[in-house]
Amino acid sequence: MKIRNRITFLFTAVVIGILFLVCYSVFYFSALSRQADFRKRLKVRAITTVRLLVNKNDGIDKEQLKKLDQTTFTAIQQKSIVVYNYKNEVEYEFNDTGVDSLKKDTAVLNEVKKVNEVYFYEKERDGVVVNYVDQSDKYITIVAAYDTDGFARLKELKFILIVSFFSGAAITFLSGLFFSYRLVKPIKKISGEVHEISSQNLSRRIALGRAKDELHELSSTFNDLLTRLQDSFETQRRFIANASHELSTPLTSISSQLEITLQNERSMEEYKDVLYSVYEDVRNLTELTRSLLEIAKASGTTEGIELSLIRMDELLMRMPAELRKIDAKYTAELHFDMFPEDEKNLLVFGNADLLFSAIKNILVNACKYSEDHLAVVNLYFTANNINIKVSDSGPGIKEEEMHLVFQPFYRSTDAKARQGFGLGLSLALRIIKLHKGEIDIQSNKNGSVFIISLPVANEFYRV
Repeated sequence: MKIRNRITFLFTAVVIGILFLVCYSVFYFSALSRQADFRKRLKVRAITTVRLLVNKNDGIDKEQLKKLDQTTFTAIQQKSIVVYNYKNEVEYEFNDTGVDSLKKDTAVLNEVKKVNEVYFYEKERDGVVVNYVDQSDKYITIVAAYDTDGFARLKELKFILIVSFFSGAAITFLSGLFFSYRLVKPIKKISGEVHEISSQNLSRRIALGRAKDELHELSSTFNDLLTRLQDSFETQRRFIANASHELSTPLTSISSQLEITLQNERSMEEYKDVLYSVYEDVRNLTELTRSLLEIAKASGTTEGIELSLIRMDELLMRMPAELRKIDAKYTAELHFDMFPEDEKNLLVFGNADLLFSAIKNILVNACKYSEDHLAVVNLYFTANNINIKVSDSGPGIKEEEMHLVFQPFYRSTDAKARQGFGLGLSLALRIIKLHKGEIDIQSNKNGSVFIISLPVANEFYRV
């Protein structure tokens, strides 16, 4: 079911429910008011009848009282009047034409002597049993009648309420259709605009309305998503283009060298030179492929990656030896801040191999660009974070290139002469992001500083 129809039916159902409750309440309380008012009239009639009957000074006997009751046909219809003495004997009785005699059993008569009055509803007639006690007389009077005017007004009220209910339901349904159309219209507009956006025109954006409402927020969220998708697609395109180029270069070199070598007979030394050159290209190709695989591994989430507790000081102490394996000139100078009292604040939660690779790439980058091939590493602690500061004495990063250093395959103009593929920093950032950390860069002509911040293990799932 479409949301427009759901809104209409829900709105109609709620309003109809309220209408029904209001109409039923009006009718119910009107019926109670009619009954209470009519019973008061019956009580007054019962007391008046017994007083006329027992008051000898008024000169009204039973026959005259019956004639008087007959003349009140219009005021109270289908009435029955019975007066009992305290011996439960009938002293007076009157019934309108066509109305059955009204009698009550002894239990009711005895009950009214205790409570003074009892009301009842019998054969569509309201009735009252009244205990009348005078100075010398004690009587029980029963009066019952049909409230013609009251039921007629209730019938009219019922008709009015039914008409109002169904009219209100119809108006509510039509109003629901109108308002649901107005509510859904901007959503359909957003849906249509989103439907027209594809990977070929990700630069298009959804028009934002003037009202700062939820739909404006939804459109803004879609635009933010499109911006992220556009950036992701552009990064992917650049990555594929650069990866294709970087992969094709050593493959083309290998193919060309082998093809030229096979054209003529060569000496042993020439074959060795070709094989050594091919070996260098294969090694570069292997290193490039490994870096690409690590980037792919670090591009998702932590799901499927083995995570454990890692002491950062122990991880950093492995770095100097690892750097010497890469290049004998590379050195790392470690400086550890005062350790926290709780050793738990030395632990991070993550994958040791990936974190080691990320920090190593940043240190290799620092050693590569430093004149003395030295990377200075400082480990210090802040609230809920472990911070690793890596400093070098290189030429620094130009301000206009600062936002590009983490792009895959990007290499600055000063780095063209140095060996590499431009994947180390990109891989490092992805791994640190995967561990819910951040990398900040500070750079000037005297060198660059990379600051890695990682949440301690206890805060990993709160970030």
